[in-house]
Amino acid sequence: ATWTRATMALHAPAFVAPGKATLRQTRRGSTASRDRASVQVRNCGGCTRRELITGVVSGTSLNNAREIEEAVSSKARSAYDQQFARTMEVGMADYELHMRTVKDELFGNLAKFHDPRGTLVEIGMGTGPNMRYYEGLNVVGVEPNEDSHSYAHENANRHGVKSLECVRGFGESLPLEDASVDTVVSTLVMCTVDDVERTLAEVRRVLRPGGAYLFLDHVAAPPGTPLRTMQEALNPLNRAAYEGCRLTRDPEAAVRAAFGDDNCDVNRFIAGSTAQSWLVGTSPVDVAARWRETGVGLQPHFLLAPSVYGVARA
Repeated sequence: ATWTRATMALHAPAFVAPGKATLRQTRRGSTASRDRASVQVRNCGGCTRRELITGVVSGTSLNNAREIEEAVSSKARSAYDQQFARTMEVGMADYELHMRTVKDELFGNLAKFHDPRGTLVEIGMGTGPNMRYYEGLNVVGVEPNEDSHSYAHENANRHGVKSLECVRGFGESLPLEDASVDTVVSTLVMCTVDDVERTLAEVRRVLRPGGAYLFLDHVAAPPGTPLRTMQEALNPLNRAAYEGCRLTRDPEAAVRAAFGDDNCDVNRFIAGSTAQSWLVGTSPVDVAARWRETGVGLQPHFLLAPSVYGVARA
C-alpha cells in the first residue's frame, strides 16, 4: 500500500432512490469475547473466585453473589460510559483538528453520492463529531454507549442536522432493515468492533443498490518502524482503556473483499507531523536522520496517525 494523500475520483452515478430507513429490533451476537474471564473455584458448585470473595465479604450466600456482582458491575459500567463519553467529546478535539482536511475531502463525497432526502446511517456515532457534515440531512446514529447520545443531539442541533435518531446497537448486527439506507458512515469504528467482516456484511445488507459507504480508520503503522513497535507494545493497554480499540488493525483488505476492488477508492496517509518524524523511519539510518531533523517531540494521538479512508459503492 502507498502512504500518500490522493483525491478520490469514483464516478458518481445518479442519486439512488431516497427513502426512510426502517428500524428493527435486533440483538447482538455473543458478547463472550467482551466478557472478562473468571477462574472457576473447585468444590464451590462452579462459582468463580470473584463470586466466592463477594459472598464471604458481604456475608451473603453464594447463590446471591452473582446478583450482587452484576449490580456492582452495572453501576461501574454506567460510570465508565459517562466518563468515556465526556472524554471523547472533549479529549479528541485536537485529533479532529488534525483530521479536518481529510474529513472535508471524505465528506465532500456526500454531495456526489447522497440524496439529502434519503437516510444516512453512522455506525459508532459517538458524541457526534461528524455532525458538522450532515447539515440538512436525516441521520440515524448507531451507538452502544447511550451516554453519548445527548452530546450527539447537541452537536446535531448546533450544525443544522435535519433529524437525528440515536439507536443503541452494534456494527455486527445493525438494527435496520435490508436495503433501507442510502449512505453508511463509520469513522474510527473498525478498530473496536469484534468482527470486521461481519460488520461490513451488515453495511452491505442495509445499503440500497448503488449506496455508498464512507469510512476513516486509524491503522497499523508500516512494518519495521518505531511507531509500529510502539503500537504493538501498547495495544493491550489501549484495548483495556478504550473500548477494545486495536492499534494494529487494518480493515482495508476486508473493505475491498466486501465491496470489490473496482467499487473502492481507498487512500492511506500519516496524519500531522508524525509523517516526518523519526517514528516512521524505515531503517536505523532513516530514524537517526529524522530525529536530527525533527527532534523527539510527539504530536497528540500520534499512535492513531497512520490512517486509511475512502468510499466503497454497493
